[in-house]
Amino acid sequence: MNELRPNKMNEHTILSCKQKWMIGLTMFFFLIFLYQFLRVVLIHVFELPALPGGIFSKLLPPLLFGILYFWYARGGKTAAFLVLFLWVYCWAAEELSVHSGFPFGHYYYSDALGPKLDVVPVMLGLNYFWLLVLPAFFVSNLMVNGKFTSQGNDLKRLLFTSVVASILISGIDMIVDPLDATKMKEWVWTNNAYTGYYGIPYLNYLGYVIVMTPAFFILGVVSQKLSAKAVGRVPGWFAAVILLFYFLNFLMYGLPAPGGVFIVGCFTMLLPLILATDRLIMSYQSGHGNQE
Repeated sequence: MNELRPNKMNEHTILSCKQKWMIGLTMFFFLIFLYQFLRVVLIHVFELPALPGGIFSKLLPPLLFGILYFWYARGGKTAAFLVLFLWVYCWAAEELSVHSGFPFGHYYYSDALGPKLDVVPVMLGLNYFWLLVLPAFFVSNLMVNGKFTSQGNDLKRLLFTSVVASILISGIDMIVDPLDATKMKEWVWTNNAYTGYYGIPYLNYLGYVIVMTPAFFILGVVSQKLSAKAVGRVPGWFAAVILLFYFLNFLMYGLPAPGGVFIVGCFTMLLPLILATDRLIMSYQSGHGNQE
């Protein structure tokens, strides 16, 4: 990918030492996540040694990668807001649903996801961040606006991009839930007689649109208030890393999932990925890169 046109080379195209260190640290955690990915997909071929730390060795690498990546792309204040906001907002939405059945349906959490605050795992909002919101943010920006970090230049465009992002999250969840819930029992659906999609009520996927559209819209408004911008120039290869991250999650959840889920994922995750990749390449070739 062309990062900038040759005639626009200037001091702003050079990464500072701080920016290089930040990109390097981000990629360090990405490589740890990649190792965990290889442990999952190669388990029937040979078993790679487990990393120390138990459940934290699985959660922390993608979480820290996501925080640093979003920090570099949108600034520290915006990253801090998003992580803290999702931690509270998503816990509250799940708490409401477990108790009332709205907006996701009736279910309860097992102990597999760690300690709970009332009936919802404390760390669940952080899972929302790295697994769902992080890739959906960048993929929807590229699909709708053709730019890596732009959610739109006005409120109508921002709202439309937010709806697309929430639909992408529903698509990701169509791959995640059949493995984590139906197969691994990290949460258990009740009062639905195992109807719907692999025992998951269809309301669950509508619930993501209801809950996450306002979340993305709020993120867009707050980003404007905070004058969110990248820490430095975003090289084309670094912009593409988030799409690779999205693809690896598709494989990590789609390959071991119940039969048929992988095919569904080709439409709900792989097709948006192809469209976003094309838009990213066009953006950098045109010299726009990560510009708003």
